[in-house]
Amino acid sequence: MKFVLSLACGVMFTLFLGSPAQSQTADKRFMIVLIGPTGSGKTTQAEFIRKRFGIPTISVDDLIQANPAVLAKYQRPGITPGPPQLNPALDELVAEKLAGLDLTKGVVLDGYPASKDQADHFAALISTLDLPHPIIIQIDVPDQIATERLKERHHADDQPELIEERLKNYHREMDMIQSYFPEAKVWTVNGDKPVAEVSSAIETVLKRALGKR
Repeated sequence: MKFVLSLACGVMFTLFLGSPAQSQTADKRFMIVLIGPTGSGKTTQAEFIRKRFGIPTISVDDLIQANPAVLAKYQRPGITPGPPQLNPALDELVAEKLAGLDLTKGVVLDGYPASKDQADHFAALISTLDLPHPIIIQIDVPDQIATERLKERHHADDQPELIEERLKNYHREMDMIQSYFPEAKVWTVNGDKPVAEVSSAIETVLKRALGKR
């Protein structure tokens, strides 16, 4: 079931998530998945969750930067590589990270899965590692806003045609996220707001979702 959180609802929730120390017992085990189009602010919000709740984060961008040789194994001569976020190597890199973490503390996945193939692999991994169904937070940002944000940051790969391709890839692969994880809750947060408001909305989601555990 998909839930849309309105920032204007004015409802105050009193469920208490607890301190990082309280969240480390076995019955508090959980997985938070942050998805959203390029430019939606996933990494900023993952950092907020890490600092606010003491939950470790697995960042796709960090994995890409730290493992160029592993990603290069999947490149083929004469074939233009796709976005590194869709490289099959990320499946094994994420699996290795999950296997090495104390998951009783919970974990945030920043930017993974980013495609149906990755979602299928992740679903199998959840079963293999006996992990709970993920709490999926989808940060929703209009394509025009995401494009404007990316143009302002002046990264080398933020050319108009590449931004358009990444947005098309995201919608093709991830707009149907609920169908990939039918047992999971998908919470949609409006990302076209000031950072602090988006963080507040995500905090409310987590208090609602985790306070019941």
